[in-house]
Amino acid sequence: MSEYRFHLEKYSCGSKTDCPNCGRKRCFVRYIDEQGTVRFPSSVGKCDHEQSCGYHYTPREYFRDNPEAVSNNDRRIERIFRQSVLHTRPASVEPSYIPDRIVRASLSHYDRNPLYRYLCGVFGADETARLFNLYRIGTSVKWGGSTVFWQTDETGKVRTGKIMLYNPVTGRRVKEPQARVSWAPA
Repeated sequence: MSEYRFHLEKYSCGSKTDCPNCGRKRCFVRYIDEQGTVRFPSSVGKCDHEQSCGYHYTPREYFRDNPEAVSNNDRRIERIFRQSVLHTRPASVEPSYIPDRIVRASLSHYDRNPLYRYLCGVFGADETARLFNLYRIGTSVKWGGSTVFWQTDETGKVRTGKIMLYNPVTGRRVKEPQARVSWAPA
């Protein structure tokens, strides 16, 4: 049994229904009451398609939108939700950033960068340098000068960098004998 009174229904053949938001077949899981006293309408549940649909109507939201659904003698439901919010609220974690001096230092030594060398042959040195500066593409010391694609947030701070090794002749990523992909430490 679940430790929560209200939870998503366990999957069994035929238990999933059509999503009320996106309309897709057999992708919607309803919430149930462990004690069996509250019967939720068919819109209270969660769609499996979190990325495209994202529909999730919780019992808490249902009770907030329908206060008449909570009977006077069952005010324990409100208490349950207040307690669960106190226990399940995640602590906010401050993101870590890569120092700007490291990012600036990587924006050089392009003569060792295999992707830069390949693109110079295709577009020319001036255009390749302009593109590398525009997109802040750097050079790593890993694998003898592999390419770093810095992951920048909306404030302009760098969270991490994806490091990939490219073949200077073909311009393709090196995947044999193994893929050369790594992440810059934060």
